[in-house]
Amino acid sequence: MRLSRHLRLVFVVAVLVPCAVLAVLSVRSLGREEAFLEKRLAQSLDAELTYAVALVRENLGRIEELLSASAPADPGSDPRAAFAAWKKAAPLVGVPFLLDSDFRILWPTRTAYLDAADLSFLNWNREFISDAAAIPFYQNAALLYRDQVTGGGGDQGTAEKLMAANPGEVKGESKKDAAQRAEAPVMMQMKVGAAAPAATAEKDAGDKLAAKSKIEDVRAEQQALSEFEQSDAARKRVYDEAARMGQKAETRNVRPAGGAPAPSPASAAPRTESIYISEPRRFSEITAGREAGLIPRFIEEKLGWLFWKRLPSGRIVGCRLDDGSAKAALLARLPDVYSPARILTFLDENGRPLVTPAGQEGRDWRRPVAAREVSEILPRWEAAAYATDPGALASRARATRYLTILIILAMFVVILSGGTVVLATVRSEMALARQKTTFVTNVSHELKTPLTSIRMFSEMLKDGRQPDPDKQKKYLGLMASETERLTRLINNVLDFSRMEKGRRAYARKRFDLGALVEALVESERTRLEPAGFSVVFHDGAESSVVEADEEAVKQAVLNLLSNAEKYSAGVKSIEVEVGREGGTVCVDVKDRGIGVPPAEREKIFREFYRVDTTLTAPVRGSGLGLTIARRILRDLGGDVSFAAREGGGSVFRISLPEAGRP
Repeated sequence: MRLSRHLRLVFVVAVLVPCAVLAVLSVRSLGREEAFLEKRLAQSLDAELTYAVALVRENLGRIEELLSASAPADPGSDPRAAFAAWKKAAPLVGVPFLLDSDFRILWPTRTAYLDAADLSFLNWNREFISDAAAIPFYQNAALLYRDQVTGGGGDQGTAEKLMAANPGEVKGESKKDAAQRAEAPVMMQMKVGAAAPAATAEKDAGDKLAAKSKIEDVRAEQQALSEFEQSDAARKRVYDEAARMGQKAETRNVRPAGGAPAPSPASAAPRTESIYISEPRRFSEITAGREAGLIPRFIEEKLGWLFWKRLPSGRIVGCRLDDGSAKAALLARLPDVYSPARILTFLDENGRPLVTPAGQEGRDWRRPVAAREVSEILPRWEAAAYATDPGALASRARATRYLTILIILAMFVVILSGGTVVLATVRSEMALARQKTTFVTNVSHELKTPLTSIRMFSEMLKDGRQPDPDKQKKYLGLMASETERLTRLINNVLDFSRMEKGRRAYARKRFDLGALVEALVESERTRLEPAGFSVVFHDGAESSVVEADEEAVKQAVLNLLSNAEKYSAGVKSIEVEVGREGGTVCVDVKDRGIGVPPAEREKIFREFYRVDTTLTAPVRGSGLGLTIARRILRDLGGDVSFAAREGGGSVFRISLPEAGRP
């Protein structure tokens, strides 16, 4: 039976289409698996990088504090001895210098004896520290242009609004410097108030206001930094505003992976802009309004640092930091560089690692999994993290990809199999429903045919329309045969119902199966031979005693004989043979009927099933005869099987175990 058109459409729409869509979506996601794993690793490493950057910034503060605390308070007119003591007390000091309040260089000067380091310092820094030339000054763009980051910027730029709000501000002063300068009177007021009990209430109010303002400012800064990192639009607004103000956006030395595919060698890597921007500033502009600090200074693409401190006399004392000591101090107390999962290091201004684990010399340091810029004082420096095994992510992605493909295939097979089973079940139920409908029709016909014959012969005998005693006897025999046929049909229906409910009981006893079959064949002969059948019985078993339910076995044999009768359309021949094979008694019912196609040979034992061909369609039947025969024999420890008969026809074999000796 073929599936109906609507059922096939439901199968395609409900099963195949969702499976195909799911498979396509899953396969498309597999291509991004490695990027996803890389991004997730980057997120987990970012916390370590944030902590490492915080430690370096803390070390920067320690360096500034150490140099400020150890700097000579009054170097005098000849600072050699004071500077020698300073260098001894602070190994961070490289080349000291001293400036007058108007930025005139007091030390080192070419009038004194200078070593090579002093001369190099003057050659590179004379114009800057004497306020004759400007150098790039670095600021955090996200904080400087906080309004543009958060979308609050208007027509007037943040830097311009800052100048307008603080008319006393020195030109070029950063927002952070302006905030510190603005807070100075408040801090002074707090100190004075501590010594004046009469101003306690006013002091407390000022403290609370200052603390609240600082908390709000910190929150705003954190929000600006977060939005700057996450929003391309915010970064564009900031860089556009910085360009309008004449400031330059720096370029990072690394391109963090972050889940993005690596550029091909043939293509130019896209520019990665730094969070720090620069603009030219003179020494006086950088130091205005402040007491001390560190200034980053690039000389021939090499980063160094200048420390300066304003003395009470107005003069400025400072030094160029010793590179080796400064880097050692900056990288002190950092987390372990190497672990089985990751490598964490710092890259200098040229993208080279400041600490390199053994065996990692050939790594591409410009392509970390995650990276963070460090500070305005350390421009172009990066805290960078790498996977210890660069191929681990790709290997894991491949394993995940293969596993996902297997899961998709398994799910596809399961869904397809489940859908097929469901459709097969629906198909089977529909076929069963049709068979039950056909069964009712056939049973009605099967009941009607013998009843019609019985009624006709009984009326003829009752009315005395047949005076011939021989014919009367024949009519009575036919009536008895039809009655037996009717009884068998009703018993089949009742037995099938009891079997379905598991209620049929068997009365087992010992009897001779050959004798039982012979008696049944002889009783049917009187009905079959007048209908043109040739009936042959042969008992080739020396002993055919079995232990079973005699009436149940009788019903099974009669069902097979009835089946042979129905499907013998051409050659009407029925042969019944009793034999033995090993410890089994066999009864073969043979006919020369239409036979059974190979594909239908197991189906014929299903309830209500009938081979629906042009040969069998005209034959009436309930479709239960073979089903009941097999169930009876299997319940009794035997079976019913089918085989094609040589020369055409069918052979149905009943087999029962031979009974043991009593």
